[in-house]
Amino acid sequence: MEKGRLIRLNDHWVSIAIDNLDSFGDVGYLDFEFLDQVLPHCSKDQLIHIEKCTKGTDLTPITDKLWKKFFEREFGGKATDEVIQKMKIKKMSFKWSELYQAKSKKMEEDEKEVGERLKKLYEKEAARKQSRQVKVLDKVPLSSSSNKRTGSKKESKLMSKLRKQHLNCLQVRNNEAMKMKRTAATCSGLIRKPRTSIKAMNVF
Repeated sequence: MEKGRLIRLNDHWVSIAIDNLDSFGDVGYLDFEFLDQVLPHCSKDQLIHIEKCTKGTDLTPITDKLWKKFFEREFGGKATDEVIQKMKIKKMSFKWSELYQAKSKKMEEDEKEVGERLKKLYEKEAARKQSRQVKVLDKVPLSSSSNKRTGSKKESKLMSKLRKQHLNCLQVRNNEAMKMKRTAATCSGLIRKPRTSIKAMNVF
């Protein structure tokens, strides 16, 4: 197909072209009136592909208004009005496809920066909780060991008391036994008690 020779297609081909937009590439040989009816039905990716494939023909007269719609749809009417106002103040003009790409890149960078900030905050909070947990764990063994020492002291006092009572009981029994021996020896001539009774007392 020779460049500069535009093909005019009737309305019948418009619907066919719309149904087959994925197969479009270089459209520089097609009439602008025809493209003006077809390209508005393109998705963002389809429009990017067609513009990249079309060499030697500037599609801006058709696609610029389409990119403005994409910009407004994705970033809102307020952002669109702000861009228009800034271009008027600075007396500059850009294609809406370029403005769309610049805005998308800026938002990606902002999202990345916010993500990094959130990541640092999460890491800081995690470190603070970890440090606090370590401090609590360090205090727990001290109190438990103190409880053990207190318990052992109480136990040792109780054992000492029981041992003392036991020894006292033995001493009392031995003293009683000695008294009985002396009494038996004194009264052996008058009253004879069985020798087994002394042995029985020694058992206790």
